[in-house]
Amino acid sequence: MAITIPSTSTNGHTNGHTNGHTDSPHHPIVIAGGGCVGLFLALLLSHSAIPNRILVIEPFPPDPTSTRAIAHQPPTYPILSRVPGLLEELLQTGSLSSGLCFRTSVANGSKVIAEKRFSNGEVSGVLMKRLDVLGRDKVEVRVGWKVVGFEQSETSVRVDIVPTSSSSPSLAGEGQNHPQQEQEHLEAAYLVGADGAHSTIRKIFDVDFSGETLDAQLVATDIHFDFKSHSFHDANFIIDSLHYGHISRIADSGLWRVSYSIPLGLSEEEIKQGVDAKLKGMLPNGGMNEMGEKMYEVVRVAPYKAQQRCVETFVKGRVCLVGDAAHLTNPYAGLGLASGMADASSLATVLAQILTHQASDEEALLKAWSEDRRKKFFEVVDKPSRMAYKRVRQDVSTDEKIQGLLSRDPMVGALKKGMPVMPPSLQTVEKELKGW
Repeated sequence: MAITIPSTSTNGHTNGHTNGHTDSPHHPIVIAGGGCVGLFLALLLSHSAIPNRILVIEPFPPDPTSTRAIAHQPPTYPILSRVPGLLEELLQTGSLSSGLCFRTSVANGSKVIAEKRFSNGEVSGVLMKRLDVLGRDKVEVRVGWKVVGFEQSETSVRVDIVPTSSSSPSLAGEGQNHPQQEQEHLEAAYLVGADGAHSTIRKIFDVDFSGETLDAQLVATDIHFDFKSHSFHDANFIIDSLHYGHISRIADSGLWRVSYSIPLGLSEEEIKQGVDAKLKGMLPNGGMNEMGEKMYEVVRVAPYKAQQRCVETFVKGRVCLVGDAAHLTNPYAGLGLASGMADASSLATVLAQILTHQASDEEALLKAWSEDRRKKFFEVVDKPSRMAYKRVRQDVSTDEKIQGLLSRDPMVGALKKGMPVMPPSLQTVEKELKGW
């Protein structure tokens, strides 16, 4: 992992080059956010023909228990395959899901309603190692730094960064609140916000983030528990009117994500106090062994609101947004990370076309890319995700009600019959965009 502190020139501005040269005509591309989406974008750009270096600014070291480590589902496979050998490496490390299913809650017998096995680690770690091999002359990941502001001109973007330890807890983007000596400045060709749901870049971007908050408070708990001994798939969508949720493998070490819903309005302390009671309704045997001993360990509790939102534009000048920084969706269709990876994949191709001077109209191409990604969100992500949210909240407490679900839900019914279930493509056809 390339973890470095930016070198500073005599005028107090970072030059963006590890060799100290300041006369290079090619400013780096700066990516704010070193999660799966940001690292994948960096990897794609570093494999392209662009002359620019890639700088990833990430506030915190990689965390194997974070959402960034969740195993990838089949919709991401064609996207991941754009990097030679990456899909195979992720397969070997166990970073790809081996199967998914819809099942009833444990209160209703944890019956598998429909399932699909895939013929097939930790994703961020694999991406980081690949970037490290390329060397800092091409790509660099700066961990422990945070973007707090930017200002763009027609030819570049000045990006203000500070060490994470000195970051103010005030609103993102208030870089002027930091002492000048703590700030560093990067001159970038483009700035990409891949910094998640609470994106600093989006806040400074000042763009409409319209949509809605769904009518339930969700809680993501990361726990150690032996779900495999209870025949759970890597991805399990629990359908129940009360104990609905999502249970997914994070790592082969036995770390799993258990997401569930609770009533709105509970305090953070009330949420934490209710974790064990809720897990009792989600885990086989209530998470206990025959002696009544607790067989799980909770390592993280993260409440969040289920959102269906998308920015009005992914691009303003030389600043772009991808992944959760650009759009949010509930987890019950498994399309959040997949759509973010598709954003990164298409943006890498578009930027490569621009930075190698092959685009017929650079501004029109970025605008067309933005419009296509918004269209993909509303047609391919938003609608199926809303349907999935309704699906998991249904009552399937009897065999008759299960049969009713199979008959009226095309996706679950097709999965039950063993038919391939592939959503419409998340990918943008870049060559068809205006300005290409």
